[in-house]
Amino acid sequence: MPVQADSLFGRALSSLSSTRTERVGFSDNALMLLRERYLACGPGGEVAETPEEFLRRVAVELAKVEDGSAAERWAEAFYEIMARLEFHPGSRTLANAGTARPQLANCFVFPLEDSQESILRTFSESSTVKGMGGGCGFNYSRIRPRGDDVRGAPGLAAGPVAFLKMFDDATKLFRQRGHYESGNMAVLNVDHPDALDFIAAKRVDGALSMTNISLGVPDAFMRAVESDTDWALVNPRTRSVVRTVPAREVFAAACAMARDTGDPGLIFLDHMNRENPLRDDLGDIVATNPCGEIGLYPYEACNLGYVNLPRLLAPDARHRAPFLFDEERLRTAVAVGVRMIDNAISLSWFPIPSIRRTVAENRRVGLGVTGWAECLATARIPYDSEEALECAERLAALLRDAAEQASFALAVERGPFPNVNRSRWRDADRKPRNVAVLALPPSGNNAVIFDTSFSIEPFFGMTYTQRVLGGRSMSSVNRLLLDAISGSPRSEQELLARIAANGGSVRGVDGVPEEVQRIFGTAHDIAPEFHVRMQAAFQRHVDNAVTKTANLPSAATPDDVAAVYLQAWRLGCKGITVYRDRSRSEQAIEWTRAPLETGPDQRSCDVQEGTCTACE
Repeated sequence: MPVQADSLFGRALSSLSSTRTERVGFSDNALMLLRERYLACGPGGEVAETPEEFLRRVAVELAKVEDGSAAERWAEAFYEIMARLEFHPGSRTLANAGTARPQLANCFVFPLEDSQESILRTFSESSTVKGMGGGCGFNYSRIRPRGDDVRGAPGLAAGPVAFLKMFDDATKLFRQRGHYESGNMAVLNVDHPDALDFIAAKRVDGALSMTNISLGVPDAFMRAVESDTDWALVNPRTRSVVRTVPAREVFAAACAMARDTGDPGLIFLDHMNRENPLRDDLGDIVATNPCGEIGLYPYEACNLGYVNLPRLLAPDARHRAPFLFDEERLRTAVAVGVRMIDNAISLSWFPIPSIRRTVAENRRVGLGVTGWAECLATARIPYDSEEALECAERLAALLRDAAEQASFALAVERGPFPNVNRSRWRDADRKPRNVAVLALPPSGNNAVIFDTSFSIEPFFGMTYTQRVLGGRSMSSVNRLLLDAISGSPRSEQELLARIAANGGSVRGVDGVPEEVQRIFGTAHDIAPEFHVRMQAAFQRHVDNAVTKTANLPSAATPDDVAAVYLQAWRLGCKGITVYRDRSRSEQAIEWTRAPLETGPDQRSCDVQEGTCTACE
C-alpha cells in the first residue's frame, strides 16, 4: 500500500526531504568508535568507507523493504534522520546492514529444558548467535538441582550453576567483526533449590565475566520478605518442596552479594508479565536479554534503535518544562525509527529457523533513547528534582503514544504482527504491527556516536574514561560543563583538576557556581532512591522494560541494597540493578583521575598510547 502524503509517514517523508545533510558532525570519540566497530573494511582490514558512506549503506539496506519507487525516497529519509544524529538503529544493524548475512538483531533468548539434548542444542544454537554478535538470555530454572538424581542414580546432577559456567566460558571464544563481544543474562527463579548457590556464583572477582545474573522473583516472594515468612524451594524435576527457608534469608544473601559484586540483580516476574500482551495464550516471559530491558520468549529476538533526545529539544527548552521538546520533530524521529527497526526485522538473517519464525511472528521493537541527562542540564533542571521526574513522565508518555501510532500506521500498510490473534488485540478494531515498541537499553555505543549521555542515566562524571574495544579507552570532559564554567575567575584547567580530584563531581568544588553544582549532578551525587524513582517514571510508559543502574557509594551496606530492591518492586519496575563503586577490579566507566588537556575545539580525545585516531 503506498504511503499517502497526509498520513503519518507521508508527513515524515515530507519533513525529512525538505533539507539534506551533506556532512555529519561526528565527535572525535565517535569517529574512533566508528573506525573500530562499524565502518566497512577491505580485505586487509583497512577502513574502506567514510562515515557518510557508512550511514548511506545502512539507509539503503533498510529501505530495500519499501515498495518500488518509494525505496529511494525512504533511503534518503533514513539517511537524513541518521545524518542529523536524531535516530540510529542499534549496533548490530549499524555493523551488519548490507553484509552478506545481515544479522541485525541485538539480543536473543533461548530455552533450557532439563535434558542433555536440550542443553547441548541450546549451547550450539546460542554459540552460533554469539559468533554474530548477539547477546543471549537464559532461564536455568527447569534444570534439576545440584546433586539430584540422574536416571535413578543419586548425586550426579551438575546443577544450573555448572551449566552457567559452561555457557560463560564459551562466550569468550566468539567475537563478531570489530572485536564485538557477546554477553549473557542468566536467570534463576528464587524458588529453585540452588538459588543460594546461584546468588553466590560471582562472589570471586572476575568470575563469570561474560554473564550478568538476575534472580527471578514473583510478587509472592517479595511479600514474604516484607512479612518475614518462609519460602518454599521446589525441585523442578519432581515439583516437590525440598525445604523451606526464611524469605528474608534468601533476600539478604542476594543483597549482600549485590553489594559486594553488583550481582545478582532482580527481575520482577509478575511486573514483567502483568501487561504482556501474549501472556494469556503463550504464557509468561521468564528471561531477558543481557542488560534486562527486553523480556523475550524462547527463540525471540529484538531489534533496537535510539532517539537522540538532545537533537530534538525545543529552542526554548529552558522555559518549556515539563515538556522540553519540539513535539513534531520528536514524533517524526520516533515514527521513522519504528519503521526502520521494523524494516530491519524483515531484512535480518538468522541462522536458527526457530528464531526466524518467532521473530517474524511477534515483530518486537525496542526503541530507546540517549541523552536524557544532557536534556535536563540544557534546560537547567537538576536530575534529582521533582521537576525532572515530571519531565520524564511527559516524555515517556509521548514516546509511547508516538511509537504506538507508528506501529498502528505500519499495520495499515503491511498488516499486524502474525501473532496478533493470540494477543490482547485479537478483538480490537486497530491492531499494531509490533507486539511491543519501547525499551530503554543502556545505549553505550550509540551514546558515544551521538556524543551525549547514556540512555536515561545521569552523567557518570564531569570527567570520565570509558573502557571499550578490548582494553582501549576514551576519555571525555562534559562539554556542557565547560560552557557553564567558562566565565569563572579560575582557569578551566584548575577547575577540571579540582573536579577530577573530587571523583568527577562538581558538587562541593570551590569555584564552581552553586547553580552549576546543582544542575550537573553525577551518578554518585544522585541518591539511590532517586535513581529508582527516575527508572519507575519511565517504566510506567515503557511496554518492554528499562535498563538502569542505581549507583551506590563504596561505603554502602547490604541494607542499602535491600532498600533499593524493595523500592523498585513497590514502584513497579520490571527489574533492578545496583552497582557499588569499586566493587569490581575493572569498571567499564571510571572517573578521569587527572584533567584532560582541552583546547577551544577539543573536548574529548583518545587517551590510549599511540597515535590519536582523530589526528591521523
